Amino acid sequence: MKIKILIIVGLSLLLASCSLLEPKVKQSTLSANEKLLFSRLMALGDNIIAGYQSAALTEKHQKRSFVALIAQQGETPDFMQPYIGYPGLGSESYAGYGILRLKYLDDPETPNTVNPDPVIVAEPFADYPDFDPAGQPFVSDEVMFWPLPYNNLAVPGIYVDDVYKATTRLRSRSKSGLLDVILRNPLPDPYGYKTAFAQAKLFQPSLILCWVGMYDVLAYAQYNAINPVTEPPTTKKDFATYFAALMDSLKSTQAAVLVGNIPDILDMPYFHTVPGVVIDTVTNTPVKDESGNTIPLVGVEEGDLVLTPARVFIRQGYGLPANFPKSNGQPLPEDVVLDKNEQAVVLDLIEGYNTAIDSICEARKIPVVDMYSFFKEISQGTEIAGFKLSADFITGGFYSLDGVHPSDLGHVLIANEWLRTINDNLPVSVPLINVPEQVSQIAYSDSLLVKP
Repeated sequence: MKIKILIIVGLSLLLASCSLLEPKVKQSTLSANEKLLFSRLMALGDNIIAGYQSAALTEKHQKRSFVALIAQQGETPDFMQPYIGYPGLGSESYAGYGILRLKYLDDPETPNTVNPDPVIVAEPFADYPDFDPAGQPFVSDEVMFWPLPYNNLAVPGIYVDDVYKATTRLRSRSKSGLLDVILRNPLPDPYGYKTAFAQAKLFQPSLILCWVGMYDVLAYAQYNAINPVTEPPTTKKDFATYFAALMDSLKSTQAAVLVGNIPDILDMPYFHTVPGVVIDTVTNTPVKDESGNTIPLVGVEEGDLVLTPARVFIRQGYGLPANFPKSNGQPLPEDVVLDKNEQAVVLDLIEGYNTAIDSICEARKIPVVDMYSFFKEISQGTEIAGFKLSADFITGGFYSLDGVHPSDLGHVLIANEWLRTINDNLPVSVPLINVPEQVSQIAYSDSLLVKP
């Protein structure tokens, strides 16, 4: 990362920059004690709490993350996140791409499909010459050289122990490509080469929101073309050890602490959007044999989950029976299929992680936001603010285009769950977010809501 010379004339000048202060509050509705609680809000964790969605981290969605929304409700002054310019940095960046975009809900090349056949593309860096992903990916030098720790130091792709151990990408267990960006390496002291927790502690936070651990199991379950996971996932024993150490560290700051538990990732669209049977490319419906039965993809057994990236391989002929047009005679690669044994490993780990979170937090009197139950409710379908939400890909409204991370609307709903837990466990009564008002402000380019 390049280092540019920046002369900071005065802290007050930077803090007065209206374009950087997110969010803005016109009229106070909070008591002095409530303002004090949110005055030095800090967020730590991995993907969702960072505001990552549609396979990238970028300002457009970071500003609508649930942490930013909570800061708005809590009237946090001078709230700052590591805003990344458009098209952002994420899982496609190794190939020169940023965020995913819905180009067509139904592919115009197959206009007669019974079911919509969406076309999703990644935004190429080449189309955004002002964006410097390798040198200065932030939206401005002011953000990069912000003279305080960011209020949100969550890093997509990290493991639970990386929060208090990792100082650089190479000195981390996860090897997350965004670690050096969020930690602002190689800036000089007091920021560069310090862990996320060390930077948070420098901030002397009043309230810490921590949601980490999902990637400890998600990395095992996901397909990764550039960095295949060769090591087993974090064991339940190690997770408990790391999580307890992290909670002790957070408590040492004397801040109020809230923690989220781990959702059932197998409910996410990424794991159940692509069927395990042959699909007709014209009608986008399952092909049936002479007996009227669907035809399994080669390499897929009953009960297996086919991951979203399998679509690319199927288009290349993998998984198609030998007598089908375009078949290359090869089974679907194992990396894009999660078999029943692997699913059992995932579910066992999630249960073990959440058991550890509950017991460790109970012993330390740390409230837990039940994200597991909340995501289960979404997966079963629910009606909120007159709209029907589900875990359906694109049309469900809750998930973004990567099929794992929530959409802008999803973040609104998550924010209210965290606010409810804050109000139930701390001596505050912060107003919840007006969901219909937020819906009217969100442009749905990546998820389509339907009336029930």
